[in-house]
Amino acid sequence: MVKNQIKVNLEKECFDKKQIALAIKNSTLGDMMRCSLLVEGVIKECEGCTLSSICECIDDALEAYVEETTEVVSNFNIE
Repeated sequence: MVKNQIKVNLEKECFDKKQIALAIKNSTLGDMMRCSLLVEGVIKECEGCTLSSICECIDDALEAYVEETTEVVSNFNIE
């Protein structure tokens, strides 16, 4: 059975890459990604945050996913 949770318990607790990948994918379908540390005012900016390099990788993954899955089918002009 497929569970909808980010942590799974196999031999020891681990994070499910599928759930992380789906969260990234779903953020390109009308949802969005944001940092709760910024939103809740825990930090004022990303500079100096120890998670910033991971956040940058997530942003890169989002960009790459959109680029890889977006295909122009046809072009047209409205005159």
